Amino acid sequence: MSRATSMATNLAVAVATTAVGCMLVISLAPSRQDTGKSGPAAGRAMAATAGHAGSAARAATSALGAPAASADPEEFASPPTGRIEVTAPEPGVDYKANGSFVVTWNNSTGEEVDVWLRTATGHGESERVALVATGAGAGPSGEALVTLPRVPPGKRYFLEVATAGDGAVRAFSRTFAITN
Repeated sequence: MSRATSMATNLAVAVATTAVGCMLVISLAPSRQDTGKSGPAAGRAMAATAGHAGSAARAATSALGAPAASADPEEFASPPTGRIEVTAPEPGVDYKANGSFVVTWNNSTGEEVDVWLRTATGHGESERVALVATGAGAGPSGEALVTLPRVPPGKRYFLEVATAGDGAVRAFSRTFAITN
């Protein structure tokens, strides 16, 4: 493809893309050997682009005759807002591995929640151990009966109640011990 054809194609894509409503800035700068400045290799044009990559790509392929990819509705969805507050279990209670107890919470997100068992790993860090309740109610208050998995005894376990799937909004219980 000749240099002129390449530049014309890039310009056509830029015009078609902006006509679709996407922001795409293309700067074409021909290389000039007589300026003394470093730039692209001799005989090649340089293009710089800016804008939302997904929208520009869909618009560019549409302009060139390819079918446009459909937008993923999840891609632009807003994260849940609101707050979760864990109200039980009470602090200072020990639980047995494979034992069950009730966890309760207040939830203003309107989303279902998952309940995870977590353990503190030190230096302010923690990790998820097991999913102990899934898809629990989306109401303003909720409760679930959780059964602990068989885990090593320890004093640094706690529960995470988080919006189901993405965990964008979460809250933590107080720490408790798990015994044999």
